[in-house]
Amino acid sequence: MRRSSALVSSALLACMVSLSWTASVPFSTAAAAEKAAEQPATPKKAKKKKDPGKRLYLRRTCIACHGRNGAKAIQDYPNLAGQDAKYMIAQVKDILSGKRTGSPDATGNPRVQGMRGAIITPEGEHRITPAEIKQVSNWLAKLEPAAPKAPKEPISEDRMKAGAKLYKKAKCQTCHGKEGKKPLKGYPYIAGQKAAYITIQIQDIKAKIRKNGKSKTMFPFVKKLKDDQIALLADYLSQVDRRKAKK
Repeated sequence: MRRSSALVSSALLACMVSLSWTASVPFSTAAAAEKAAEQPATPKKAKKKKDPGKRLYLRRTCIACHGRNGAKAIQDYPNLAGQDAKYMIAQVKDILSGKRTGSPDATGNPRVQGMRGAIITPEGEHRITPAEIKQVSNWLAKLEPAAPKAPKEPISEDRMKAGAKLYKKAKCQTCHGKEGKKPLKGYPYIAGQKAAYITIQIQDIKAKIRKNGKSKTMFPFVKKLKDDQIALLADYLSQVDRRKAKK
């Protein structure tokens, strides 16, 4: 009996202490706590939507040859990051129509064949629409250009100077701008482009294998260039960094 009385007394004491503490809390503090409890939890930041051009770049397997974000192209394919959008749109359209052709690659097939296979079905239907071509090109154009890739054999300062001199002498800057950084409308940026790609394109235009776009305009400028001069120009241009001069 005594034990039951003790338990009841303890319970009453605890209840009184609790009520006493609640009463001692200021009204403003209690109200603030109640209001805070009613506030909804802070929503998580919404995930940034992926650019539709980037999604298409992945879905159309452009990444397979031109690399992540168009800046790590394989073999002698070009880097596309930071390239002029209108130029890229024109080139894709020419590849689709068959106007742009190229010399054979290591497999013995024309270099444009791989891209045609990616964007044209065996039945000849286009896998990409004009609107999608524009989306991909606009996305690539906004990206920072690839950093110049150092060759296995370092290019000497004298060779760089000789390349810069030949670039002016051959009047390349007439259309592609100073150091290949500021081309005229319809021409591509060539500063920082891969040496292998530049070499092949000059050779193809010289041999009249590539005839699309501005190739006819370029032909008089390259027809007299020798192989060692083409290699010199390619080495020089491949090391010109335009990451801060895209616009």
